[in-house]
Amino acid sequence: MITTPQAPPALLFSRASARRVPRAPRPAWPFVSRLGAYGPATEQRIRPPASAWAADADARAGAVLAAYRRAGGLASGDEVTFMMRRRTSQPIAMLARWIVERSVVSFAWHGDYVLPMFQFDRSDMTVRPAVSAVLDEFDGAFDDWDLTTWFALPNSWLADEAPIDVLDGDAGGVLQAARADRFIARG
Repeated sequence: MITTPQAPPALLFSRASARRVPRAPRPAWPFVSRLGAYGPATEQRIRPPASAWAADADARAGAVLAAYRRAGGLASGDEVTFMMRRRTSQPIAMLARWIVERSVVSFAWHGDYVLPMFQFDRSDMTVRPAVSAVLDEFDGAFDDWDLTTWFALPNSWLADEAPIDVLDGDAGGVLQAARADRFIARG
């Protein structure tokens, strides 16, 4: 039995007493305490200022896209699989295998895989032998975007011509340029 009168719980707990003691704000980056003042600035230290590299990247991407437009255009993965339907009953699986094995030049662009059409024989949608030989020569030395730019931009081994412009006339020279660039990339 309780001998002292008790007030209802609402009267014992007022909003004034519920205020918390102010704490120091938590850092936005959990690793700031380990890194000190360098925490939030790490991204700025890793890359050059955006104005310097964005313009260069945009110019390179524009040059790459223009080169592929000049050499047959670009097609999405869906468009290529549609064109491959006459060749195989499983065009999606075949194209996916080619992309994973890097048997074709492809790159991601705005959430879709894009493939330059210069590399295909349009009659049966097979990969042209000269392109296959170059891709076999690289054997994983370059990533997708590096392969894409290698074919589209001028190459010093080819007298500053783009490999896609020289491929039909001098497939052996393009293969030698690929071999030299693979050797340089792998060291």
